[in-house]
Amino acid sequence: MKRIISILMLCILPVALHAEGESYSDVGTSNWFYDSVESFVEQEYLDASKDKFRPADLALRSEFIKLVVEINGGIIDELPDMPGFSDVSPGDWFFGYMEEAGREEWLKGDGDCYSASRFDSAHRDTDIKCFVRPHSNISRAEAAVIVRRAFGKSRLGKAPAFSDNPAGSWFSDAIQAAADHCILKGDDGTRKVRPGDPVNRAEMVTMLYRVDSGGRYPEC
Repeated sequence: MKRIISILMLCILPVALHAEGESYSDVGTSNWFYDSVESFVEQEYLDASKDKFRPADLALRSEFIKLVVEINGGIIDELPDMPGFSDVSPGDWFFGYMEEAGREEWLKGDGDCYSASRFDSAHRDTDIKCFVRPHSNISRAEAAVIVRRAFGKSRLGKAPAFSDNPAGSWFSDAIQAAADHCILKGDDGTRKVRPGDPVNRAEMVTMLYRVDSGGRYPEC
Protein backbone atom coordinates (compact mmCIF):
# COMPACT_ATOMS: atom_id res chain seq x y z
CA MET A 1 0.00 0.00 0.00
CA LYS A 2 2.83 2.41 0.88
CA ARG A 3 4.44 1.72 -2.48
CA ILE A 4 1.22 2.65 -4.32
CA ILE A 5 0.87 5.89 -2.34
CA SER A 6 4.50 6.83 -3.11
CA ILE A 7 3.96 6.31 -6.83
CA LEU A 8 0.79 8.42 -6.73
CA MET A 9 2.62 11.23 -4.93
CA LEU A 10 5.34 11.22 -7.60
CA CYS A 11 2.72 11.47 -10.31
CA ILE A 12 1.20 14.64 -8.87
CA LEU A 13 4.51 16.44 -8.36
CA PRO A 14 5.04 19.35 -10.79
CA VAL A 15 6.99 18.34 -13.87
CA ALA A 16 8.60 21.75 -14.46
CA LEU A 17 10.27 23.86 -11.78
CA HIS A 18 10.77 26.92 -14.01
CA ALA A 19 8.59 29.99 -13.69
CA GLU A 20 6.66 31.04 -16.77
CA GLY A 21 8.98 32.75 -19.26
CA GLU A 22 12.13 31.33 -17.69
CA SER A 23 14.21 28.76 -19.56
CA TYR A 24 16.48 27.81 -16.64
CA SER A 25 15.76 27.28 -12.97
CA ASP A 26 18.72 29.50 -11.99
CA VAL A 27 17.83 32.42 -14.30
CA GLY A 28 14.91 34.61 -13.24
CA THR A 29 13.33 37.77 -14.56
CA SER A 30 15.04 39.82 -11.86
CA ASN A 31 18.55 38.82 -12.99
CA TRP A 32 20.51 41.48 -14.90
CA PHE A 33 21.44 38.89 -17.55
CA TYR A 34 17.90 37.53 -18.04
CA ASP A 35 17.19 39.19 -21.41
CA SER A 36 20.55 38.07 -22.82
CA VAL A 37 20.05 34.45 -21.81
CA GLU A 38 16.44 34.27 -23.01
CA SER A 39 17.37 35.82 -26.35
CA PHE A 40 20.11 33.24 -26.88
CA VAL A 41 17.76 30.41 -25.94
CA GLU A 42 15.19 31.68 -28.44
CA GLN A 43 17.86 31.76 -31.17
CA GLU A 44 19.01 28.27 -30.11
CA TYR A 45 22.53 29.41 -29.26
CA LEU A 46 21.97 27.92 -25.78
CA ASP A 47 20.59 24.49 -24.92
CA ALA A 48 17.19 24.94 -23.29
CA SER A 49 16.96 21.23 -22.46
CA LYS A 50 19.32 21.79 -19.55
CA ASP A 51 17.78 22.61 -16.18
CA LYS A 52 20.46 25.11 -15.14
CA PHE A 53 22.42 27.79 -16.96
CA ARG A 54 25.11 28.16 -14.23
CA PRO A 55 25.57 31.95 -14.65
CA ALA A 56 28.30 32.26 -12.02
CA ASP A 57 30.48 29.48 -13.45
CA LEU A 58 33.56 30.67 -15.31
CA ALA A 59 33.21 30.49 -19.09
CA LEU A 60 35.52 28.22 -21.06
CA ARG A 61 37.28 29.35 -24.21
CA SER A 62 35.46 26.62 -26.14
CA GLU A 63 32.07 27.84 -24.87
CA PHE A 64 32.83 31.42 -25.86
CA ILE A 65 34.01 30.42 -29.34
CA LYS A 66 30.94 28.25 -29.87
CA LEU A 67 28.67 31.26 -29.31
CA VAL A 68 30.81 33.53 -31.50
CA VAL A 69 30.58 31.05 -34.38
CA GLU A 70 26.84 30.52 -33.90
CA ILE A 71 26.14 34.27 -33.94
CA ASN A 72 28.15 34.52 -37.16
CA GLY A 73 26.01 31.92 -38.89
CA GLY A 74 27.37 28.64 -37.55
CA ILE A 75 29.91 26.24 -39.03
CA ILE A 76 30.02 27.00 -42.75
CA ASP A 77 33.13 25.33 -44.16
CA GLU A 78 33.73 21.61 -44.47
CA LEU A 79 35.64 20.30 -41.49
CA PRO A 80 39.21 19.08 -42.08
CA ASP A 81 40.34 15.54 -41.37
CA MET A 82 43.04 16.77 -39.02
CA PRO A 83 42.67 19.51 -36.39
CA GLY A 84 44.54 22.79 -36.76
CA PHE A 85 45.17 22.98 -33.02
CA SER A 86 47.26 20.46 -31.10
CA ASP A 87 44.87 20.31 -28.13
CA VAL A 88 41.65 19.89 -30.16
CA SER A 89 40.52 16.50 -31.51
CA PRO A 90 37.86 15.62 -34.11
CA GLY A 91 35.83 13.84 -31.42
CA ASP A 92 35.53 16.94 -29.24
CA TRP A 93 32.13 18.66 -29.23
CA PHE A 94 33.86 21.98 -29.95
CA PHE A 95 36.07 20.71 -32.81
CA GLY A 96 34.05 22.31 -35.60
CA TYR A 97 33.70 25.61 -33.80
CA MET A 98 37.43 25.87 -33.13
CA GLU A 99 38.28 25.05 -36.74
CA GLU A 100 35.79 27.58 -38.08
CA ALA A 101 37.15 30.27 -35.78
CA GLY A 102 40.73 29.37 -36.73
CA ARG A 103 40.09 29.56 -40.46
CA GLU A 104 38.31 32.89 -40.05
CA GLU A 105 41.30 34.16 -38.01
CA TRP A 106 39.13 34.93 -35.03
CA LEU A 107 41.14 32.43 -33.03
CA LYS A 108 44.89 32.13 -33.58
CA GLY A 109 46.22 29.97 -30.77
CA ASP A 110 49.09 30.78 -28.46
CA GLY A 111 51.66 32.86 -30.30
CA ASP A 112 49.43 33.24 -33.39
CA CYS A 113 50.34 29.69 -34.41
CA TYR A 114 47.24 28.59 -36.35
CA SER A 115 47.59 27.95 -40.08
CA ALA A 116 45.06 25.73 -41.81
CA SER A 117 47.44 24.80 -44.64
CA ARG A 118 50.04 23.53 -42.19
CA PHE A 119 47.60 21.17 -40.52
CA ASP A 120 45.71 19.56 -43.37
CA SER A 121 46.19 15.86 -44.07
CA ALA A 122 48.61 16.48 -46.95
CA HIS A 123 50.94 18.92 -45.22
CA ARG A 124 50.62 18.08 -41.54
CA ASP A 125 53.84 18.61 -39.63
CA THR A 126 53.75 16.52 -36.46
CA ASP A 127 56.52 18.61 -34.94
CA ILE A 128 54.39 21.77 -34.98
CA LYS A 129 52.49 22.41 -31.78
CA CYS A 130 49.70 24.95 -31.71
CA PHE A 131 47.69 25.26 -28.51
CA VAL A 132 44.35 27.03 -28.12
CA ARG A 133 43.44 25.87 -24.58
CA PRO A 134 39.75 25.02 -25.13
CA HIS A 135 39.25 23.90 -21.52
CA SER A 136 40.79 27.05 -20.00
CA ASN A 137 38.78 29.99 -18.75
CA ILE A 138 38.64 33.03 -21.02
CA SER A 139 39.72 36.41 -19.70
CA ARG A 140 37.94 39.69 -20.36
CA ALA A 141 40.88 40.85 -22.50
CA GLU A 142 40.85 37.65 -24.58
CA ALA A 143 37.09 37.93 -25.05
CA ALA A 144 37.38 41.54 -26.23
CA VAL A 145 40.09 40.65 -28.76
CA ILE A 146 38.04 37.78 -30.21
CA VAL A 147 34.92 39.97 -30.39
CA ARG A 148 36.85 42.61 -32.27
CA ARG A 149 38.18 40.09 -34.80
CA ALA A 150 34.88 38.26 -35.26
CA PHE A 151 32.53 41.22 -35.49
CA GLY A 152 34.75 43.98 -36.86
CA LYS A 153 34.23 46.39 -33.99
CA SER A 154 36.65 49.30 -34.41
CA ARG A 155 37.59 52.06 -32.01
CA LEU A 156 35.44 55.18 -32.17
CA GLY A 157 37.32 57.22 -29.58
CA LYS A 158 34.12 57.93 -27.64
CA ALA A 159 34.37 55.92 -24.42
CA PRO A 160 36.78 57.16 -21.73
CA ALA A 161 39.87 55.04 -21.15
CA PHE A 162 39.86 52.54 -18.31
CA SER A 163 42.47 53.09 -15.63
CA ASP A 164 43.57 49.44 -15.74
CA ASN A 165 43.77 49.17 -19.54
CA PRO A 166 47.31 50.33 -20.30
CA ALA A 167 47.93 51.87 -23.71
CA GLY A 168 50.11 49.76 -25.99
CA SER A 169 49.15 46.40 -24.49
CA TRP A 170 48.03 43.59 -26.81
CA PHE A 171 44.44 44.04 -25.68
CA SER A 172 44.09 47.79 -25.07
CA ASP A 173 42.57 48.71 -28.45
CA ALA A 174 40.14 45.78 -28.33
CA ILE A 175 39.02 46.72 -24.82
CA GLN A 176 38.39 50.33 -25.83
CA ALA A 177 36.60 49.26 -29.02
CA ALA A 178 34.31 47.07 -26.91
CA ALA A 179 33.65 50.04 -24.63
CA ASP A 180 32.90 52.30 -27.62
CA HIS A 181 30.24 49.80 -28.75
CA CYS A 182 28.78 49.26 -25.25
CA ILE A 183 29.97 45.65 -25.16
CA LEU A 184 32.16 46.26 -22.10
CA LYS A 185 31.08 48.91 -19.60
CA GLY A 186 33.49 48.47 -16.71
CA ASP A 187 32.62 48.20 -13.05
CA ASP A 188 29.95 50.50 -11.64
CA GLY A 189 31.39 53.63 -10.09
CA THR A 190 34.96 52.93 -11.20
CA ARG A 191 37.12 53.33 -14.27
CA LYS A 192 38.23 49.71 -14.13
CA VAL A 193 37.48 46.91 -16.60
CA ARG A 194 39.65 44.13 -15.07
CA PRO A 195 41.11 42.81 -18.37
CA GLY A 196 42.90 39.89 -16.74
CA ASP A 197 39.88 38.60 -14.82
CA PRO A 198 37.99 35.56 -16.13
CA VAL A 199 34.54 35.97 -17.67
CA ASN A 200 31.67 34.09 -16.09
CA ARG A 201 28.86 32.59 -18.15
CA ALA A 202 26.42 35.42 -17.44
CA GLU A 203 29.01 37.99 -18.55
CA MET A 204 29.86 35.92 -21.62
CA VAL A 205 26.28 35.83 -22.88
CA THR A 206 25.69 39.49 -22.03
CA MET A 207 28.81 40.65 -23.88
CA LEU A 208 27.85 38.75 -27.01
CA TYR A 209 24.20 39.80 -26.74
CA ARG A 210 25.37 43.42 -26.85
CA VAL A 211 27.38 42.84 -30.04
CA ASP A 212 24.30 43.19 -32.25
CA SER A 213 22.55 45.81 -30.15
CA GLY A 214 24.10 48.65 -32.14
CA GLY A 215 24.88 50.57 -28.98
CA ARG A 216 27.49 53.29 -29.03
CA TYR A 217 28.92 55.19 -26.12
CA PRO A 218 27.48 57.09 -24.29
CA GLU A 219 24.06 55.64 -25.26
CA CYS A 220 24.70 52.38 -23.45
